Order: sequence, then C-alpha cells, then structure tokens
Amino acid sequence: MSPPMHAEHATFLEALANKRRVTVTFFHQKEGRERTITCAPLDFGPLRGAKDQSPRYQLWDLEAKRPPYNVTVLPDDLKSLTVLDEPFDPASIIRWAFKPNAWSVARDWGEFS
Repeated sequence: MSPPMHAEHATFLEALANKRRVTVTFFHQKEGRERTITCAPLDFGPLRGAKDQSPRYQLWDLEAKRPPYNVTVLPDDLKSLTVLDEPFDPASIIRWAFKPNAWSVARDWGEFS
C-alpha cells in the first residue's frame, strides 16, 4: 500500500528536484490554525526517530526568525502548494552532520544527495 499523498505531490517532487522555493498553506496542528509560509522542500517520508512513522512533507521555513526551521506537514493537513520561480541552495540550509543517501526521496543535490 502506498503512503497517502496530497494532490500537489508531483508539484512538491518537481520543486524538490529543481531546488525551487515553494509557498505552502497548511493546518498547523500545534497552533490550531492555518499558516502560509515560504520554504524549501526537503523530503517526503517518515521522520527518523519519531513515534508516528506516517510519511509527511518535510520543509525548511525560509522565513523563520529562530529555530526550529524544519516544518513537517501530514498530507491531510496540506491545503495548497505553489512553486516559486526562486531557487534555494541546499548548502545554505543543511548545517547538520549530513549522511549521503539519507533522504526518502532520491535527488541530485551534489554532495547533499
């Protein structure tokens, strides 16, 4: 059985592959309201070490003033996703001890693939 995905899943994957920023509107569970943010798509899949292993959209909030910068959105909570004509550089985001091939979704991001 394949994981549940949002209708914009192919758009998300295209933005991820092409390193394009996206604007997402989603229901923020902790805040109990919708939010719209500009972010970089990072991955789609379960979070390592999380109790709930449901696949989710993993994003980097490019507008966050302080951590956490990572945002995860379950497919049912994603309301809309728009690809912007603005690139992002993975090197400016990935500051953790990156392990090659750690992503759920394969991509060609050079040293960050």
